Amino acid sequence: FSLDSLRMVGTLEQNETLWGLIVTPDGILRRVRVGNYLGKNNGQITRISQESLQLTEIVDDGPGAWRERESSIALTQ
Repeated sequence: FSLDSLRMVGTLEQNETLWGLIVTPDGILRRVRVGNYLGKNNGQITRISQESLQLTEIVDDGPGAWRERESSIALTQ
C-alpha cells in the first residue's frame, strides 16, 4: 500500500516494545514496530512515538540512481 493510504490509529506497549497500530485501506488493523517495512518504497520504520511513525524510504532518483527520503505517518483522530 502507499503510505498516504495507511492510517496510524494508536500505539501499544507490550514487553517494553512500542508498537504502532496501522489500519490498511481494506480495513485491517496491523501492528508494526521499529525495523518493519511499510509502503511501496521500502519504507523502514525508524522511530515510533505516540504521535507518529518515522520512516526512511528508498526512492528512484533517475536512471540507476536511488536516494533515501524521510517520511512519516501521523496519528489520526
